[in-house]
Amino acid sequence: MNDARPVRILAIDGGGIRGIVPATMLVELQRRLPRPIVEYFDVVAGTSTGGLVASAVCAPAPSGGPHYTPQQILEFYVRDGRQIFHRSLGWTVASLGGLRRPKYPARGIDAFLVDRFGDTELRHALKPLVLVSYDLTLRAPWVFSSVLAAEEASRNYLLRDACRASTAAPTYFPAATVRSLAGDSRELVDGGVCANDPVLAAFVVAERLYPGRPLALVSLGTGNFTHPIDGAAAKRWGLGGWAWRLLDLFSDGQSAMSEATTRRLLGAAARDGSRYYRVQPDLPAGLGRMDDTSDENLAGLERVTREHCTRHAAQLDEIATSLLSG
Repeated sequence: MNDARPVRILAIDGGGIRGIVPATMLVELQRRLPRPIVEYFDVVAGTSTGGLVASAVCAPAPSGGPHYTPQQILEFYVRDGRQIFHRSLGWTVASLGGLRRPKYPARGIDAFLVDRFGDTELRHALKPLVLVSYDLTLRAPWVFSSVLAAEEASRNYLLRDACRASTAAPTYFPAATVRSLAGDSRELVDGGVCANDPVLAAFVVAERLYPGRPLALVSLGTGNFTHPIDGAAAKRWGLGGWAWRLLDLFSDGQSAMSEATTRRLLGAAARDGSRYYRVQPDLPAGLGRMDDTSDENLAGLERVTREHCTRHAAQLDEIATSLLSG
């Protein structure tokens, strides 16, 4: 690594089916780069659906090099979203619409992850990969790291299992029981409950690998909700009214706080050459519910993201130039 350039980090937020947003951004960024996008980053991090995107970016092909292009990752959401967020009538009835048990069974997302990642191990990621989850037993964040996985069998997992843990959104999917290749077992849920924006976890790995170096951070959100919540109505809500909104509120609030903190930290450090790029479109009302796999929602998310990328082409050009300069 050239000691004169910043450490390049790609960090991707969680947000369910809204993973179509950062996937579309990566397609637009890849158009500006001559080589596979994974080659331009030193650390890649993701939470929840962002962990799925990050894992696909870093997944190795059997013949070497990246297994998936950004366009193929985008097609995961367009083509396979309904498989992931699928429930039978029997499940809907038995779960009381998601009140008695998770809204969706695990079999859809499990089958998807097996199909996409097979038996690939975390330690074989093409670049240092960081996925955020939450350990129910320890009551603390749990970070999957390909760097640690290469050092200890107890930290090495199948990539599909790490993704399953990072995407196990409470109320939507069952918690994940995952075992390391050394046999250790953990009960984990979606990292969005503690770090929907994985930037701090990425910082830790970058500082370990490249201590004291300036950073070039590309942070991709899954869409910013701009429409207000009706405060008068919220005063009357109980569990039923809040249940499906809480995870979104916690995740969006955490991402906003991480963004503000990162801007302050890297802004103060700008004299050392660090740069921070936050890319995220605003979402109109009625668009972006995390499990809405309707054609209208999927097409709307992609359209809004491409329109954002067109309006902010100069920002994407600057990011590409920064990556190419390394």
